[in-house]
Parts: sequence; C-alpha cells; structure tokens
Amino acid sequence: MADFVDDDADDDAGFPRVPFAPSVTPGLAPPRPDSVENDVSTRGCLTILAVGAALATIALVAAIALIIVGKGLFDTPTDTNEVLREVFIETGISSANTDADHPPQYDIKLGTCESDGDGGVRASGTLTNWTSDAADYVIDVSFRHSGPPNSGQEFASKTVLVEVVPEHATTNWEAVASETPDGAFACRIVAINRWPNGSAPPS
Repeated sequence: MADFVDDDADDDAGFPRVPFAPSVTPGLAPPRPDSVENDVSTRGCLTILAVGAALATIALVAAIALIIVGKGLFDTPTDTNEVLREVFIETGISSANTDADHPPQYDIKLGTCESDGDGGVRASGTLTNWTSDAADYVIDVSFRHSGPPNSGQEFASKTVLVEVVPEHATTNWEAVASETPDGAFACRIVAINRWPNGSAPPS
C-alpha cells in the first residue's frame, strides 16, 4: 500500500490549524538604549548647574548691596575732635582752631630756615587761606639746636601776626630771632591759629 499525502487544503478544513507566530513578542516594552538615559542625565545635570549658578549670582549681588546699604546706614561721620587730633599727629603743629574742614595747619608751609646775615636766624614760608573769608593768623615758631650736645633744645622763639589774608589767597610770612646759635640749628612751627578778620582769635 502506497503512502498518500493529500495536498488539498480544502480537505483540512475540519482540523484546527496552528496560528502564525506574531511579528512582535507581547509583553513589556523593551528598555531604552543606554545612550538615551545618559543624554537625559547630562541635560538634567546641566540644568541644575545653571540654576545653581544663577542663584549664587543673585545671592552675591544681594550680599554686596546689603554691605553698601549697611555701610551707609551705620557708618557715623568722623568726630571733629578725632579729625583735629589726626591733623596734629600728622603735622606736629597745635591749634586752638576747631575747623575740621579747613584745619589751619594745612594753610602754612615752612620754606627756609637760615641765618639772617646779622648773627640771627630767620624762618620764612607761605600762608594760604583756604576758607571763604578773609582771615588773620598767629604763628608760633621755635628755633632749636640741631646738633650735639644740645640737639632739640630751643634757643629762641617768635610769634608772628599775619593779618587780612584774603579768601583762597597766598601770602608770605617771616620770623626772625636775633639770638646767635652755637652750631647747627633748625626752625619748627609749633602752633598756628586762624580766625575771620575782624573777630576775636580762638582761645
């Protein structure tokens, strides 16, 4: 008996068939590629860094503004006595004048300290009135030994009155001592007072 294979599909209509395999396997979606995850992570880090930098900049600007405002609110003007004390320390010249805006110590300059040709000594210089009114001045000058054995010791002193120096004008002054020093000598301005012309001098 010969084997017979029926290739007629119509004869198999009564038998169940095995379905074709689907082209996509059902189930969970496949994981994203690593490159996608890395890209998302990088973008997230960059965003965080940008936000952090912006916040840091804002904080820095705010801190600077607070320092400036605080300095303006809490810094008090320098006390007049402190200003005058610093002027005295700087110049070594005393004054009864209390004008902290235009201390008279800054008005005077010592130009020369020399022999007067007659056995005495002469100190001279200029005065500039930096105030807005004509002023009178009194200058105290000390003449001192500048070599051993009496270095620094005063051998003469003079007081000079300079009157009616116009505002913002410069004039000359001179002090002469007739004493003859032994050896080298020096001239030093020790005090200056200024007051408006026609008024009483400071005391």
